[in-house]
Amino acid sequence: MKKTGFLAPCKDDTLDVLEAELTKCLMEILPAEVITPAENAKDADSALVFLCYPLQVVDETMGLKIMDRLKICMGEIAMARYRKDSYWCKNYKEQVGDDPTKHFTDEELKERDAMLKEGEEAQWCLFDPIVSAYYGKLYQKSGKQEYLKLQQLFLSRALAAITGDDCEFGPWMCCEAYYLHNDKWVPNDNTPLVWTQIDVKMALHEMKKSLGRKGGPMKRPASAMS
Repeated sequence: MKKTGFLAPCKDDTLDVLEAELTKCLMEILPAEVITPAENAKDADSALVFLCYPLQVVDETMGLKIMDRLKICMGEIAMARYRKDSYWCKNYKEQVGDDPTKHFTDEELKERDAMLKEGEEAQWCLFDPIVSAYYGKLYQKSGKQEYLKLQQLFLSRALAAITGDDCEFGPWMCCEAYYLHNDKWVPNDNTPLVWTQIDVKMALHEMKKSLGRKGGPMKRPASAMS
């Protein structure tokens, strides 16, 4: 980068120092998302999956720790961004409004957070396809069947979240998130969302690579098919 003029003038070791210090800080925090101050601590945040795939800035050991921690965020349809997240909580539009550009003051955030009940966090569709893609990478590297099964599981969840005929925005849409409207989980207004579409496409790409891996998935014996 320095040779092509994209980096401000600095000492030769500046990038190395930055990388070392930032890596040290990151490893002290992960697999949590925030550890200080204590009142803002988050033990799990689904967005950390992007450190595993596609960014690949953590090693496999830490990646698996992040995957395990994401169990805290898993819902029946998709994943909470993090627990106690009041954005798009139950009956969000009726209680808060639907202006996506609205800036909340600290007091307004406290009021919004007070509306949330446990388990009623919105379930975001961005994460399951990326979890699937990451497990696909692990399977392609190791050939371990448990990774392939997890890749299939999270791809299935991602595909199951695509809208059906009962969706007000139409069928075959990739949602940003599902939220509770009265007692029914429905897509939020940011449907369809290109970000989710791209994530699903990446998951399908990695599944294609897994199925084409040399040695391939274990085939069922003929006796099991009869």
